[in-house]
Amino acid sequence: MPLLDLTVDSSNDVIQTIADHVDSVAEGQGWTQKVVFALQVSLDEWVSNVVKYSYGGEKGQPIRVLIDEDRGELIARVEDFGAPFDPSTSDIPSSLDDTLSGKREGGMGLFVMHHLLSGIDFERSNERNIVILRVKL
Repeated sequence: MPLLDLTVDSSNDVIQTIADHVDSVAEGQGWTQKVVFALQVSLDEWVSNVVKYSYGGEKGQPIRVLIDEDRGELIARVEDFGAPFDPSTSDIPSSLDDTLSGKREGGMGLFVMHHLLSGIDFERSNERNIVILRVKL
């Protein structure tokens, strides 16, 4: 049984709802601030993109977040039924210079996530997008 199994509807305030639940689990598990920060920032980025791009801003669509620990890693699984996006196919900038200067659009979120996480995996199964975010404990 996962430490957290939460299904929320896509909306503007979904990020805070998820963050509140993650904070409760983190407190009970005794995770470090570094681990919680990496997880919260990455979930915020990923779920924001699910709402904005995968669901095209449509409210009321399901987003499921499951969190557990496995072999020294924190594993966060995010599931949605929107348009697929595989982060491994995205061109991630080597630095934020072009993004911050306006020469390049997008990529900042994945850049940050790749620096905070120990891994990001994606699969599409039964019309469902599944992303796995990994943080070393």
